[in-house]
Amino acid sequence: MRSRILLFAATLILVPLLTYFVILFARGYRPNRDSGGSLQPTGILAATSFPDGAQLYINSQFRSATNSNVNLTPGTYEVEIKKDTYFPWKKTVEIKPEEVSRTQAVLFPTVPSLRAITTAGADLPTLSPDGTKVVFIQTQTNRTTAVFLLDLTDSPLGILNRDPKLLSSLSTKISGLKWSPDSKQVVLSASNSSYIVDVSAGNPQPTNITTDLPSLLAGWEKIQQTRESLKFAALPKSLQEILASSAAGLVWSPKETKVMYTATASATISDNLVRQLPGSSTQTQQRNLKPGNVYVYDLEEDRNFAIGSVKFEIRKGNFEIIEPHRLSWFPTSAHFIKVDQGAVTITEYDTQNPTVVYSGPMEDGYALPYPSGRQLLILSNLNPTLSKIANLYAVSLR
Repeated sequence: MRSRILLFAATLILVPLLTYFVILFARGYRPNRDSGGSLQPTGILAATSFPDGAQLYINSQFRSATNSNVNLTPGTYEVEIKKDTYFPWKKTVEIKPEEVSRTQAVLFPTVPSLRAITTAGADLPTLSPDGTKVVFIQTQTNRTTAVFLLDLTDSPLGILNRDPKLLSSLSTKISGLKWSPDSKQVVLSASNSSYIVDVSAGNPQPTNITTDLPSLLAGWEKIQQTRESLKFAALPKSLQEILASSAAGLVWSPKETKVMYTATASATISDNLVRQLPGSSTQTQQRNLKPGNVYVYDLEEDRNFAIGSVKFEIRKGNFEIIEPHRLSWFPTSAHFIKVDQGAVTITEYDTQNPTVVYSGPMEDGYALPYPSGRQLLILSNLNPTLSKIANLYAVSLR
């Protein structure tokens, strides 16, 4: 009986004690040798990479492979992620006690492959609003204009590079292409006429809409404005006021979690517009806006980063852009693309890890990513001495 009583008493003491230590362990507490083995709070670094299987270095010391968690004492660390044949990734990360700090490294190949999508030329390549299709034209030898559609999505079998599909041929010169807001129709503009093609139809045929074009475009513009208004209404009220009075050129990320904009006047974004998520970015941000700077605001983490600038003038009190930026979103919504003559650079939205993914001939600085982020579509003439036409090429990114 006495033994049973002692066992029961020990159970009453040990079970809560063990539960307490398990809770502390789950919260990141670990024995600290420097303090005599006492439990001290730590933080967790959750390091992932795409592709996975990369090497994780912390303060130049190898720790493990990526897609793993590492407990670290609170502080600032240099985190590097490396993989053979890929550009390395590096960032300074602040580890806070009892918090999980995430690093999501997208690695790009050092020697990407290049594949021709067209061989007979591609004029006026125009991306659909949903980013999944490109329509372009080719001028035929018999003076007709052929209209092609290129599907950028992965096929069910995982095939990336699909062949362009002929939509229609017209016996007139096409001077402009415009997508509908739902990415299902394309307007083909000629000198004295306009046609519309339903790209979602099984056998698309162009329809003359010359007389109806103004009302059609007005309806499309109204739809687009309504969509933009709904996105804008989701922003914090104070940010809405700043963007409405001191910004222009709002461009939403594919996942609509961030917005890119150009400041047209000085303003200050107040702190704590939204409640920050644990493990949010600790990179230096800029909340004091300067005219001409391009910024990205993160709606989830309440962070604002300066990512570029434009050339502008103030004419009669109005902000006018002379030379626009060449920045656009990457499908991850965590990167943006910068296109210069002869180079395409992909950078994280907090301006870290800029990576030149393509360097070579490009027509009109045309470069856009496939929706999967696995390839980049460029317009280039690789043999200008042999031909005057430019073609579409796919540059592998993964």
